[in-house]
Amino acid sequence: MSARWAAAVLLVLCHRTLADHPCSNEVASACNERPAADIAACLKNPEEHDAPTEISSECTDFMALNKGCAEDIETHCEGNQFHDDTILCLTKWTQAENLKEQCGKVLKWAVPAAPEGEDSLITDELGMSDKDHAEKLEWQKKRREARGDAIERMAMKKEDAKKEEDRASLEEYKKTDPEGYASMLQQQEEEKRQQAAFKKNERARAAALERKKKKDSGVEDENDKPKDDGSAGSGKAKKKPASWLYSIMSFVIIAGIGGLIYVFVSSPKASGSAGNRQKQAGGGKKKR
Repeated sequence: MSARWAAAVLLVLCHRTLADHPCSNEVASACNERPAADIAACLKNPEEHDAPTEISSECTDFMALNKGCAEDIETHCEGNQFHDDTILCLTKWTQAENLKEQCGKVLKWAVPAAPEGEDSLITDELGMSDKDHAEKLEWQKKRREARGDAIERMAMKKEDAKKEEDRASLEEYKKTDPEGYASMLQQQEEEKRQQAAFKKNERARAAALERKKKKDSGVEDENDKPKDDGSAGSGKAKKKPASWLYSIMSFVIIAGIGGLIYVFVSSPKASGSAGNRQKQAGGGKKKR
């Protein structure tokens, strides 16, 4: 028992300087890790305490506040009972006229008085200081993030459950009606093919419209520009003068070769004709 008492005292001392609301120490000692909705009942019943704990008068008032303002806490304060922001939410972040009459009466005697000099920090008609505004914005940000995470987790769970349900249904359908299952798969493949063809046609139509817009606006399309000098068409066009020159040179060379052959073939005949003429001339002189 002494060890239990020592642990309880140590736990209270550890939380004494870090108290977030009037019942923080009592909750940490007597009703730690209890849901917010069960804290009030736990604190009231000593038999449920984790360790013997004395309830302070401030905590008693805070318990009454959570009970008397339960509906307003649920409506305006995200249901944060026995929370470090409960009093701030009811007194600073929520206008008094929006609270129920019972909650307003409890607030007048259950909320601790503000420390001296606190009034000098009030800056607006709601009685909120810059610090109060900053704390409220931070609280709202945390609550939005928490809600967003919770919604995302719920959505993922629902999506996973839906996928598992669809998978089980398909397996059952495959067993009970194999032909219908095969027909369904063929239909799905055909739908995918049609969707792909439709998207392809849409892209082609969009590209044609874009080219038409550029043409109408006077912008030259890259595909309509003439090809570079290094292209095949330009190369063929440049080869035409070279081909004519090559033909002319070939003709000259062939003609020169032909002339040389002709001269070579004709030279023996010319020599023979000259010799015959000399012989004939010599014979004629002998006859005289």
